[in-house]
Formats: sequence, structure tokens, C-alpha cells
Amino acid sequence: MEPVVFDGCFGWLHPARSRTGVVLCNPFGYDALCTHRSWRKLATRLAAAGMPTLRFDYPGTGDATGFEEDPARMEAWLAAIGAAVRRLREWTGVERVALVGLRFGATLAALAAQRLGDIESLVLLAPPVTGRRYVRELRAHRQAWLSTPGGASAKPIADDDRYVEALGFGLHGADIERIGAIDLRTDTHSPARRVLLLDSTGTNLVDELARHYTSNGVEVEQGSFEESDRFFLEALFSTEPVEAFGRVVDWLASTLSRDAPFARMPALPEPVLALPDLCASERPVVFGHCFGIACEPNEPRAGAPAVLLVCTGASHHIGDGRFSVLMARRLAALGIASLRMDLRGQGDSTPLSDTVTLDSIYAQASREDAIAGAQWLAACGHARVVTFGVCGGAFASLQSCATHPGIVAGYGVNLQAFVWHETNNKPRDDRYVSSRAYWRAFLTREKWMRALRGKTSINPLAIAGELSRRALRRCWVAGTGGIARATNRQFAGSETVALLRSIQTKNARMRLVYGDLDPGLDEAHLHLGASLGALRGLPNVQIQVLPRLDHALFTREARNEVMNDFMDWLLTEFVATDERTRLDERAAATQARRVPPWIGTPARG
Repeated sequence: MEPVVFDGCFGWLHPARSRTGVVLCNPFGYDALCTHRSWRKLATRLAAAGMPTLRFDYPGTGDATGFEEDPARMEAWLAAIGAAVRRLREWTGVERVALVGLRFGATLAALAAQRLGDIESLVLLAPPVTGRRYVRELRAHRQAWLSTPGGASAKPIADDDRYVEALGFGLHGADIERIGAIDLRTDTHSPARRVLLLDSTGTNLVDELARHYTSNGVEVEQGSFEESDRFFLEALFSTEPVEAFGRVVDWLASTLSRDAPFARMPALPEPVLALPDLCASERPVVFGHCFGIACEPNEPRAGAPAVLLVCTGASHHIGDGRFSVLMARRLAALGIASLRMDLRGQGDSTPLSDTVTLDSIYAQASREDAIAGAQWLAACGHARVVTFGVCGGAFASLQSCATHPGIVAGYGVNLQAFVWHETNNKPRDDRYVSSRAYWRAFLTREKWMRALRGKTSINPLAIAGELSRRALRRCWVAGTGGIARATNRQFAGSETVALLRSIQTKNARMRLVYGDLDPGLDEAHLHLGASLGALRGLPNVQIQVLPRLDHALFTREARNEVMNDFMDWLLTEFVATDERTRLDERAAATQARRVPPWIGTPARG
């Protein structure tokens, strides 16, 4: 696969040698984050079957230019699909093009195909037939998340007529109304010569759409998408819908017998994405087993460290809520270079691992990959590197900061484990529930009454058992820590302090921030003491609680709070006072351009 840039979009071309090509139309938001791994596998399978395939990010999403707050996103996405079709034809010489869309990407694919008028085949996977239903689903996802421990500290959306957010990704302003008005039964009639519809809802809407297309002379094939319930899950747990994707490949490949032999291979332009509003550019890079996007200001600030943004858990390098992209571009607006990266086997690194588990995310290889990213930045002239990560990325940030001399600091958000052992990887529903959240539930009369009436799955007695297990674990860690200090031997419970002491010894800095309900804070108190007393004598290691910070930074408030805290810490610790003044002036100039007002303005306490 080859990276490509076109019309402000970043994507990947999977070359092949037939005259029929495929454009994959991403789902929106969290769906795209969860399915990225399998979506890449589908592109690989299509190319292996002989069809050159292009997958890409819409404007304001993924690695593309723009922001979700920009106006007229809906029209920009449809225009981008048209541009992708033109570029695929230009680069590969294909004569026929098929569109394959997933979830809201299927809705966009149908609308774009109707507009283009020259699409050979159209595949709609779990398509929302009406935009109104889709927007309602997004709102329901948000409400369901608010009822979980992870969403307990999130602010309600003040006006959801102007802003709809689901798990870190939002729709804004007039686009909500525009999307809500979509009905494929009236907005499209014959979008392609033939259509494959795989439905996951079991409603009559898809059947009605199929009959509508058939009545307009379209050759329609229908089927179920039973694997979707295991596909649209968090990236760590999402599994490839092998049967459905196999059907898609076979259905599209069934027309290849019409293709004459074709040997043209693409000559692609250099994949550099210009960011003129931020006075910066981005380019894809490969180092070791890893892939990354380097974000480079046109006028880098002398003396400022570069920032290495490690991917979060099993999500690829854009991050939950597109956090890593937003952070990289905010840094670029201040003249600070960055690299956002996929660890080996994940995202767009090569080769892609068959599976991703907690053990692979927290493996020794994660530290080695983060170090490889720091070394790549050093080879580009950045003598000092600061690592940044959320959850699993915070683990790689911490571990690499403790060992690599070129990494002068690390910043971690909601770190779940200081040191990883395979015994940590026990399937538990309570892994991301803090003791504080458990106590809140345990001491709430309403929770007990609902449990007694059988109206909730939360069992107060099970909570009591879990709190008891955690108390016993605290006693064990405290005991082994005392023995370690007395005998100068290291036990599993004392490894954390030894790790943080190594950061102090190499005169690096580490800042760990937590939401007040995050279970990672329990882990910190477990190993460092109820008052974090183990940090005495380690002034370079800081722990800070940021209220209303959800674990994955799904809310805009949480993302902005972390970015402000990180920027203030970075500038205070590593940029001279007079240089910070110049950076503030630069931020003010950036703010005057057409970018969201928060992108270039560090908070000042």
C-alpha cells in the first residue's frame, strides 16, 4: 500500500492490475476508529483479488486537513468521494469504479454515486437509510455513555440542536439539519448499475430501499450483516467480519472477467499535506516496524523539543476524538514539530498483526517502538524529545522516558499500569471502574433499590467484593514495598517506585494526569501511597488530578483541558521566558486565521 494526498485528504492506495477499481468510503467518527484495522484488511483483500483500492479520510476527519467544526462538512465529504474517484482513475487508469461504504459512509457513498452518475457497482454495509435515524443513534450513544462510570463526570451538551457528539466525534451547526434531512429512498434512485446491500438492523427501511432501486432498473442483491455486532466495538475488541467482507470481494470480483489484461502501475505524487493556516505541513514516515505522520512547522522554534504522540491502546495514530491530530496541529501553530505514530502491528504500520491484545499493547515492544520514534525525531535534528500518550500510550511514554537518553520528558494521561505482567490481563468488567465510582454506587440508596427490583445489572454485593479485593491488594503492595526497602530487593509491588526513580536519576521529567474518577488513579495510590508519599524525593515526577476528565478524552472539554495543561507544562519546563513570549505572539496570529480559536492558544494560569 502507498500513502497518497489529494484535495486536502490523506489516504492509502492499494495497487492492483485490473481495469476495475474500488473507493472505500469510511464510516463517521468512532465507527471509523473502531473499524480502521479491518477496513484496511478489506482494502488488502480487494487489491489481492485484482482491484486497485483507495481508502482515505474525509476533510476534517482522520489525517485530512480541516476540523470537524468547519461549516458544510457534508458537502465537503461528498466532494471528497468524487475527488477520490477521479484520482483513482488518474493514478491507475481504471475504467470502472465501485464504491464501498460502511455505516454513514454507505449513506455518503449512495449520495455520491447518484451525483457522479458513472459508478459501476455500489456496496452498502449497514447503511443508515435516513439521516434522522442516524442522528438519533448518535445522541443515544452519547446518552448511553453518560450512564457508564466513564461518562459520569462529563458535562451535558448545552444545545444538541447545534452540536451532536458521540464518543469523541461531533457534528455541528447546519450539518446536523442537512444530515437529518437525508432519506436514500427519495434522494437516490439509480446510484449504480448494481447494488449490494448488507443490513444489520432488521428493519424494513433497507428492504424498502432495495425495492426502490429495483423499480428504477438497478440490479440489487441483499444479505444480512450478522457479524456487525462484533465489528462495531472498541478497536481492541473489534473483529473483522470475515464472511461479509468475503461476500463483498466475491461480488465485486465477479465482473473482472470483462477486464482485458492491464499492466499499468501508478506513478504517485509525493504525499505531503500542506497546512497553510497553521504554517506547517505533514508527511507520512516509516521507521522500523512503525508508521507515523510527521507534522512540521514551516518555521520551527529553535530550542523547543519535538513531541512524540504514541497511539492510544488499539486505536490508530489519530487518537480518540482525533486528539493526536488536534494536538499535533496545535503544536505546529506554535512552531513545535511532532510525530504521531502507530506501534508495530497496529494502525497503518506494516506488517499488520493478526490480533491486538492488552499484552501486545503493554509489551516490551511498545517501549522499543516509542524509542524508535524518538530516534527518528533525533535523526531529523531534534535533540530533545517529549513523549505523550493516553492510557496504553501513556505506558509507552513512561517506559521510554525512563530509559532513552534523548527523551527528556514524558506526559501520560490516565495511565492504567506502571509495570505490566501478563497476569494483569484477566478479562474483567471492572478494569475501567475506579474505587471512587464504586463507593459512589455502593453508598447510593437508589442503586440498592434498583438492584433489589432487578432493574440494573449493578450488584452492590459484587461491588463490595471488588472493593475488598482491592483493599487486600493494597495491603500486599504495601507489605512487599516495605520488605523491598528493608532488604534492598525488588518485588513486583516495588517495581513502580524503582521505575520512577530511574526517571529522576536521568534528570528527565514525567507528568501524569488523571481524571478524578479514573481507575488509573487507584493504581497510582496503590503503588505510591494514599497521599502519594513515595514521590517524596522525586521532584521531577508529578501527578495531577484534572476534574471532569473522562478516561478516553471523549468530550471536547476533556481534550481541551489536557491540551492546555500539556502546553503550559511543555512551555514552562522547556521553553525560555522570552521564547514563550514569542510563541504567544505567534499563537495570537494563528488565532486570527480561519482555525478553531483553541488551536493556537496555550492557557495561562
